[in-house]
Amino acid sequence: MNIELRHGLPYISAEIEYRGQQVKIENVLLDTGSAGCIFDADRLSAIGLHYEPFDLVHM
Repeated sequence: MNIELRHGLPYISAEIEYRGQQVKIENVLLDTGSAGCIFDADRLSAIGLHYEPFDLVHM
């Protein structure tokens, strides 16, 4: 994993794979203290990964 520091914050590129399809997302802030991850739902739907009607979504 290549970590790039910008203004003291670590950024990476993330490759997400779902059912054999992949999407690469650039400029992901690496937060080791975070309880979860946030990704663009439109980018993930391009590989067939969708949230379900009863999934908890925070806005």
